[in-house]
Amino acid sequence: MALVVALSGCDSQVPGPPLVDPAALPSAEINPVERGQLADGGTLRWGINELPAQWNPHHPAGNLSTVSTVLRGLLPAPFHIDETGRAHPDPDYVTDVQVVTDPTQVVTLTLEPRARWSTGAPITWRDYAAMVDALSGSDPDYQVLGEVGYSRIADVRAGADDHEVVITFDEPFADYAALFQNLLPADYSADPEAFNSGYLDRIPVTAGPFALDAIDPSAQTVTLARDDSWWGEPAKLDRIVFRSLSPDALDAAFLDGGIDVYAVAVDAASYQRVKTASGGEVRAALAPDYRHITLNGQSPALSDVDVRHAVFLGIDREAIANSAFSAIDWPSSVLGNHFLAPNQKGYVDNSGKWGTYDPERAAELLDGAGWRAPEPGAVRTRQGQSLTLRFLVPQGFAPAQNEAELVQAMLAEIGIEVRIEAVPGDQLFGGYVLPGDYDMVAFVNSGGGFPASEFLYQWSNAVTTPDGQDKWGSNVARIGSPEIDGALAGALEELEPDAALRRLNEADRLLWEAGHTLPLYQRPELVATRTDLANVGASGFGGLDYADIGYTTDDGASAGAP
Repeated sequence: MALVVALSGCDSQVPGPPLVDPAALPSAEINPVERGQLADGGTLRWGINELPAQWNPHHPAGNLSTVSTVLRGLLPAPFHIDETGRAHPDPDYVTDVQVVTDPTQVVTLTLEPRARWSTGAPITWRDYAAMVDALSGSDPDYQVLGEVGYSRIADVRAGADDHEVVITFDEPFADYAALFQNLLPADYSADPEAFNSGYLDRIPVTAGPFALDAIDPSAQTVTLARDDSWWGEPAKLDRIVFRSLSPDALDAAFLDGGIDVYAVAVDAASYQRVKTASGGEVRAALAPDYRHITLNGQSPALSDVDVRHAVFLGIDREAIANSAFSAIDWPSSVLGNHFLAPNQKGYVDNSGKWGTYDPERAAELLDGAGWRAPEPGAVRTRQGQSLTLRFLVPQGFAPAQNEAELVQAMLAEIGIEVRIEAVPGDQLFGGYVLPGDYDMVAFVNSGGGFPASEFLYQWSNAVTTPDGQDKWGSNVARIGSPEIDGALAGALEELEPDAALRRLNEADRLLWEAGHTLPLYQRPELVATRTDLANVGASGFGGLDYADIGYTTDDGASAGAP
């Protein structure tokens, strides 16, 4: 799971022509074309909305969708996920997988013996063992995103040779295929300092169809070049240039030919502008993503669960969804689950009494919590303090600003003052959300095929460090409980899918009761691309094969971008 900062919002325009037909949306739309019909060469210019400083995806500061987007062509992953969310071994890295569950769970991976790091060193069982040591949570010097799955591994050893990895679990883990995505070399996993800072402003070692060419902070670009030492099918493109632009500048860059592909905001105005681009189109699919509002449980007012629930009840989610989607003919139903989307097996709306719009009940909760309004329509106060919340939004992104203004107006009706604070998009998480310097923030959860393990660290209770401090990791709401942790652990341990889904829904009900994050709606995935680009676009639950991305024409021969 990666956090997406600014890819959705609200628009109060009069509904215009439908942008997409939701009933016709495929699970993926990437213009699939066989490699033999693609041109050799060309440069793909890919628009992104930030230039991260931390490129280690297993570090809390590297938990960004941009990091995942760039690294997908650079680092190993033993499994690839298809458009339905199912995992399959990636033959470029793993040629065979064997799993036994009795008496204990053991997963054996047979590695592709030709696989090499960019240093020339082979990829072996030692790289897998070092990653487990780093991510298991046993050494507090490692600043890790989460220990999910890795803390359940008892041992990693060599099998018949260095290219056979035998992974023994001391506790069952159903989502074993989610592990080792973006594998790091042992040199950067075996040492805490190398793990924590070795990927700051650089990507030192790779093992994919592309290699890092340059990171240019001045130009705000990351350039990848075809890796001629890659042992698999060679990349069709010569290079990929990721260019960071503010959200409002991405549309203009696509229209003027400065970029060739980027994720379009769920915004009617953006869509209508982009669809007019010469030689361009928007590819749409059902996404495993959802928009939500997170409340900081450690801010003074929101530390009270009754106040958090009052905020839930004071926000009309239907109105927000209608505003976001009315102009693009997308269903405006709200989401009732923190883990599963309506098109996923096991989805249950667990929102109960906390997911409805009920300002009268919200006012009663605030009265009971001691927050009183001196007169109707006034801001509530308690012991001389006003009930004022800071809602952070990324600068220059109108849909997020509009969304926050809707929330501001709704909560004003129950006596909660919302102050909207625009901050630089590339600092929103690292500078504000992760340190806890906020009251409210809206962003997108970007998931995939592993709803329990992908989201676990976002909901897990704090871990107490040896010096007595609470370490929340990626649980940016700073709200948790042993009961939530227990239900999530049960979902991970259940090897029978239906039983795992029941435990997942139990965890979801507990999150609603705890006032942890208000889900809004599932998003469509909209990706603008050039019409002659193939094997790239809206990939849904699956991932893209960067080696197969390329340019094509009707006759199958195009030089692509210069």
